[in-house]
Amino acid sequence: MIFKMLDKLNSFKDYASVVLRLVFLYYLFTSISSGIYKPSYADKFAENLTGLGFPIPLFFSYLGIWSVVIGYLLLVIGYKARLAAIPLIIYFGVAIFVFHVPEGHGVKESFSAIILFILSIFFFINGPGKPSVDESF
Repeated sequence: MIFKMLDKLNSFKDYASVVLRLVFLYYLFTSISSGIYKPSYADKFAENLTGLGFPIPLFFSYLGIWSVVIGYLLLVIGYKARLAAIPLIIYFGVAIFVFHVPEGHGVKESFSAIILFILSIFFFINGPGKPSVDESF
């Protein structure tokens, strides 16, 4: 009985990535509502980068912000998902290993960055799944 149910569920495995892409949609809306586009956010991010010793912090601040937003959008619609995942892997990897770990943040404070880092790696390896622009629905 359980094996029959698992066989039926196996037919939906191509659509499982849609659920994971909805996580990126949630974070896209969250970042928009938190004011990620405001210059004050970029200035605050640049201050953090300055403290970490990044050269040209304001440039890298805007580069990071826009690469994340564009990456979110591309992953949500499933267009060039593997390429879109690369800057997200870099961004969230830097966030985790250069900011969260040295600051002594635990899993609770770093949870969003960890989840988005893992999901970005997933999409880099597996692609967007069936209902996407890449797979032509």
